[in-house]
Amino acid sequence: MQIRWTKLPFTAHNEAEYRKGLNDWLGHVFYDLLPEHGFEVREEQIYTAFRIARALTEGATLLAEAGPGTGKTFAYLLPAVCHARMRGAPVVVASASGVLKAQLTGPDGDIHTLSRLLGLDIDVRVAGDPADYVCELKVETADLSVDREPEGWHELVDWARRTATGARSEVPGVDDELWELVGWDPSLSCDTCPRRGHCLMMAARRHHREAADLVVCDHRLFAQDLLTRNDLLEGGLVPVLPAYSAVIFDEGHYLPETWQRLQGWSLSADRLRRTLGRLEAWQAREQMAWRLEAALRAAENFMRGMDAHTRPGEGKRDVDRSDLLLKAAARLDRALDDLQTELVTEEAMSEGQTAETELNAYQARIDEIRAALRLFRQPASVVWREGDELWVVPQRPKPLFGGQHLKPGTPVVFSSATLEPAYQARVLGLTKFDQMQVGVPFDLGRQALVYLPAGGAGAGEGTAGEEALIDEAVRVLHATDGRALILLRSLAEVGRWRRALTARNLPWPVLYEGEGDRGAQLVRFRTEVHSVLVGASFWEGVDVPGESLSCVIIPHLPFPEHDPLIRERRAQAQAAGDDPFRAVDLPEMLIKLKQGVGRLIRTAADRGVIALLDRSHAGTDWEEAVEAACPEDARRVSDLAAVRAFLAGGEA
Repeated sequence: MQIRWTKLPFTAHNEAEYRKGLNDWLGHVFYDLLPEHGFEVREEQIYTAFRIARALTEGATLLAEAGPGTGKTFAYLLPAVCHARMRGAPVVVASASGVLKAQLTGPDGDIHTLSRLLGLDIDVRVAGDPADYVCELKVETADLSVDREPEGWHELVDWARRTATGARSEVPGVDDELWELVGWDPSLSCDTCPRRGHCLMMAARRHHREAADLVVCDHRLFAQDLLTRNDLLEGGLVPVLPAYSAVIFDEGHYLPETWQRLQGWSLSADRLRRTLGRLEAWQAREQMAWRLEAALRAAENFMRGMDAHTRPGEGKRDVDRSDLLLKAAARLDRALDDLQTELVTEEAMSEGQTAETELNAYQARIDEIRAALRLFRQPASVVWREGDELWVVPQRPKPLFGGQHLKPGTPVVFSSATLEPAYQARVLGLTKFDQMQVGVPFDLGRQALVYLPAGGAGAGEGTAGEEALIDEAVRVLHATDGRALILLRSLAEVGRWRRALTARNLPWPVLYEGEGDRGAQLVRFRTEVHSVLVGASFWEGVDVPGESLSCVIIPHLPFPEHDPLIRERRAQAQAAGDDPFRAVDLPEMLIKLKQGVGRLIRTAADRGVIALLDRSHAGTDWEEAVEAACPEDARRVSDLAAVRAFLAGGEA
């Protein structure tokens, strides 16, 4: 990359001048310019910005943990834009979700706000997953691609033939199964496509590859680019992302699981049936028809066995890889191998015709299915069901750094309010990194109170314990007059609490996750001040400033369920001679607990109570870690009268 000194918001002609100019400019922006537009001076934000600027300049890996309300986005965006302009290559900002991407890049998002207020003219491009764009060849043959037209089919095809972008975001109501009929997928043979290089997906890729300052994507797309980049370059193909000068992982604590998932495979019964079912319509030789029929029988047998060997539950459900199921997987693999042999013959007979491209695509899809089946049969893999999806991932994912992936010297910043740096480094295999940690920029000693029920000695497990916790939560709700968010551990637990709270005839509207659109529930919770929101996925991403959220009730410490991935991390910790509880369970719990606690105080004007009903940590040698996850300067009370007085405006 060629160093350049143009378009910087300050003057610099060499590295030394750049470092000094960047530090001076950042100080001027945070202390002078942004306050002129109504932004608070937050020392925690400014310190974070300087540390990130140093990491980018020195080519370091930084794990930056900054509490909720710090303003992490501004803290990394300003150094990132300067770094991109100095190095002559964009910085990739990888977010954990589409919601976070929208918050960054929307019309009123952080990037456009900074660009407008500071006159930076930031060139930011959003890199979407290729699978979120239409395949125009599929659209052209849409009338021939389905035997039975599903609901919404005509409207989708009509949109696909008129759209100027082809982006799935234009039709957010279309489900995955319907989208797959018109969407691009990685098994399509773009090399032989008559539209090669001129389709909407490639136009979108060219657009984000031309970014000068920032490319915003999600963790999944970045991981996909990293895993395929070298192979694509060696094959003379264009990687998903352009060459970049640095990477920033927003909400970086999500990356390890995404990185591991992308190195494995997912397989659903519907996708398997659709792939083989489409071949049934092929006017093929009798020998191929026999092979296809055998593959369909083997597929149905394997999926029936999968259902029988999947343990009940929610989230990641265990799969018992019995000898019978492994044999069923082997039979399906052999049947698909036989089918592919016949497809090779069909391809030879269709050489030079449109059918050859389609057959190539089928071969690629079957290759993916067989790769999943082979990994499924290996002991060194982790397997689970999530909904209808079978997931198979390697026990030990490839390292993120070194080898063919992130090269030493590439600046990398992990940013999060709840990073647990030591744990994150161990999971990702980081051996050399810097770390920083700052708290929230609020006066929590004045704004927050921590309620710890007197005599609460346990986590309230079992029916009697659960009822006692619910009774305690109801007492808290009466002290706070509703206005509370109750954070539970699973949707099943939400269901149990719904039944119990309904029987107690509470005087406030109570909203339960799963009974309506999540976004609509949050809007109602904000607007109906004396309401209660109960859920299992509201630990983060909930921003409700003001009186509506005056209390966060946490009945149980959110220790992770021992799903297959967590169990594997525990086993690896134990094999390394570490205590699995301290190496895995405790940091995972603390990350989630800090996220939940961070829902309470969102502005300098907020005031509220953390009600931690679970006292199982009392008297343990990890009690201090739990206490540190709660507002450190906030007063601890065990009297609900003190809670009432505090929320009524009394001193903490």
